[in-house]
Amino acid sequence: MDSISMRYAESLFDLAKEENAIEAYQSDIQKIQEVFSDESFVKFFSHVAVSDEIKNDVLKKSFEGQVSLYVYRFLLLLVKKRRMRYILGICKAFQTLCYDYFGIKLGKVYSPFEIAEDHLHKIENAISQKEGKKVILNVVIDKTLIGGIKVQIDNHIYDDSLSYKLESLKQELLRK
Repeated sequence: MDSISMRYAESLFDLAKEENAIEAYQSDIQKIQEVFSDESFVKFFSHVAVSDEIKNDVLKKSFEGQVSLYVYRFLLLLVKKRRMRYILGICKAFQTLCYDYFGIKLGKVYSPFEIAEDHLHKIENAISQKEGKKVILNVVIDKTLIGGIKVQIDNHIYDDSLSYKLESLKQELLRK
């Protein structure tokens, strides 16, 4: 994450705290992130040949009334300052600040197959108890695991995969 994205995200987060509307801003930023996840939108808003008036008009038609007034004005500011190419980084940095504020950790659970929602919630609850914070996990399919799961949160890895167990067994047998 670059310093420009972080600076803008911190400014918006400070405004959200002042307005006592962090959750509302977080929801708005998620909407914006979903829209701008299509690279063609980022290219359009970053292109110098497209006038600021056209960009502002598109933002007005797309977001005015759909997001809070200050978030809408924040988007207009990004257009004015020619910083729209950083929008996805700003969104990610803002989400990270929100998760830190609410005491939530993000992580990944690696599995060789899809995990049902109820099983995912059980895994999240178990890891949350170990971490002492609420944990939200994203599922990543990793066919190399053979079976079991591996959970990564920050730099900590909980490995309960079959491939890890087999490797451990191999190391144990080689020591004897």
